[in-house]
Amino acid sequence: MNPPAPPLPPALERYRTPGLQRLRLYAALFMMLVLSAVLGRGRPGDLGTLETLRRSPFARVMFMDIGVLSTLGALSLVLNGKTAVRVPAAVASLFVGSFALLPALAWEDWRAMGEEGQETGER
Repeated sequence: MNPPAPPLPPALERYRTPGLQRLRLYAALFMMLVLSAVLGRGRPGDLGTLETLRRSPFARVMFMDIGVLSTLGALSLVLNGKTAVRVPAAVASLFVGSFALLPALAWEDWRAMGEEGQETGER
């Protein structure tokens, strides 16, 4: 049996379990991601992705880190998820990262919130 999780600061405690606060966080992160992808563009003097990766060891490590985090997110989703979305979303997150992972996590929470409401008799 796992010991109880240590208490978090009150500002973070509301994110521990599925709920409206966590759904809002997922939505805000996803919107920032989409807006950055749509509105972000090159600036004068930018090296470009390939040239940056060739020149900068730091950029290479950060690029690899993105892959590591996507893999950990996918693994967590497969192991902890409870809906049928978990496996396809985990595979997709290996290719498109948070564009697949954030909606899948939100869906998992949404379903958990619905099941919790049914167990307590709420509607």
